Amino acid sequence: MTTPTSTPTSSAEPLALSFRDVTVHLPRANDELQILHGVSFEVPAGQVVALAGESGSGKSTAMLGAMRLLPWGARIGGSIIAGEKDVAQMTKAELREFRSRKARVILQDPWSSLHPMHSIGSQLIESARSGDPKLSKADARVLAAETLARVGIPDAESRLKSYPHQMSGGQLQRVVIAMALVAKPSLLLCDEPTTALDVTTQAQILELLRELNREMGLTIIIATHDLDVIAGIADRLVVMYAGAVVEQGPVAEVMSNPQHPYTWALLQTAPEHNSGARLRTIEGRPPALDKLPAGCSFAPRCDFAADECRTHRPQLTALDPAGDRMTACLRVQDAHTVADPFDTDPILEASAQR
Repeated sequence: MTTPTSTPTSSAEPLALSFRDVTVHLPRANDELQILHGVSFEVPAGQVVALAGESGSGKSTAMLGAMRLLPWGARIGGSIIAGEKDVAQMTKAELREFRSRKARVILQDPWSSLHPMHSIGSQLIESARSGDPKLSKADARVLAAETLARVGIPDAESRLKSYPHQMSGGQLQRVVIAMALVAKPSLLLCDEPTTALDVTTQAQILELLRELNREMGLTIIIATHDLDVIAGIADRLVVMYAGAVVEQGPVAEVMSNPQHPYTWALLQTAPEHNSGARLRTIEGRPPALDKLPAGCSFAPRCDFAADECRTHRPQLTALDPAGDRMTACLRVQDAHTVADPFDTDPILEASAQR
């Protein structure tokens, strides 16, 4: 077993983004609330990395922190490296270039990204020219129509004249994706982009994102609580709980052989794993972030917790020499005593077909 550490082993692959012991504090009336606790993970260029966890796990905060889009007064510790620069230390000019040309974010509610009084075309053109200020308005319009067609909007040229209220939720999410793509970024951050969509539209949006990754080499980070999303699109999986990373590794390995009880419990709640039976749930609730237990944050809900789990906080630790698999579980680190991995073939089937 390798020495406990909170930082993944450096990857030999080029990295699009690297979180290194990241903390986030948000201001309250008389003090601060810590949202992220030493979050570390890497996003290899050209891959799809999923951040998974229940509501309040910190995945959206990590996503918005990478773009410095957190609420006013937020304090970021550690480092978030994009290329060779720390996002938290970027000047206003550097941050503007990063947001306009290198990275774009897609939120779960497309309405939050679109102006209701401006046409779809005008917003796409503005986005395209923010990515390339030298682009003429005419060329930007052509690019906007081409990109709308690329993301599956029929009759794209005429749709440039439409307004947001004239389109469905699924179409609007495609428009938001197009708004990101026209700027030709290398990194796309998606914060639960399918939450508000029906099942059929969800599948279409996910397939679109995977196609963009394959065809354009686009690096994608996707935050989700849906294991179907993870299996169908991701290369790597980062599992978060109570503001910390509890497990990470290649998606197929993590889902077929989970090395943290929380990951194990999440997989047990997947509909595919409970076919024909009553849907399982994780007993209890995540802890309040200002009242975290002294030991492992998951211990009060964990079927495998021992006394040491309630008094000692585990560190994210490599399970192999390359640091490809990591977990923050004292029992796994000590003796691999978590229950044998269960059959996740129905879930993994989607991953195998990517």
